Amino acid sequence: MVNNSGAQIITLWELYGCGMEQIAARVAEDLNIPLHGQAFSSDEIEQSAADRERQGVFGRFLDTLPPLATSTTGAAEAAITKAQAVGETARQVTEDVNGFAEEGGLVLGRNGAYLLHERPGALHVKLVGQLEARIVNAAKLTGITPERAAKRQPIEDAFRRELSLEVFHFDPTADDYYDLVIDATRFSVEQVATIIVTAARILAA
Repeated sequence: MVNNSGAQIITLWELYGCGMEQIAARVAEDLNIPLHGQAFSSDEIEQSAADRERQGVFGRFLDTLPPLATSTTGAAEAAITKAQAVGETARQVTEDVNGFAEEGGLVLGRNGAYLLHERPGALHVKLVGQLEARIVNAAKLTGITPERAAKRQPIEDAFRRELSLEVFHFDPTADDYYDLVIDATRFSVEQVATIIVTAARILAA
């Protein structure tokens, strides 16, 4: 699987609980390529959600208000600030992903399928699974309780989708930008890794 720079590229995205990190580690080892992790871990997303919960209803309401929201000028300035922050995030993520692509390897998350969809030879994979199976899988793979996994699932799935929509107007839950969509809960980590490695080698042939 070769692009213009000669580097092998695979992008992976998952619904929560599909075991992407464990699968990616096996694929990277089998293909002897670098692994570029996600921008936000499950722990970081969980902690951010907990911090917002501690704010309470009133605190979360205040978060929705722009500075000096009683004035039109304040609201406009807040909108500009948000647009600038989104633009800077898009620029940084794009720069990072393009850098990873030139180096080669597996790119986890980071809107890789969207940003590299025109990259010759790139393989784009989405990992899915039925909800209950994903929760059980997440608990098993990460060593947390099923109750904690069930609490994480809607928060993490929503966070990753909404961030992509906000920054790139890209819905990672749709199938348009993926070459393979695999129900990772139907197979073992090793079997899913084998499917991806096989597809990568077919493209490289």
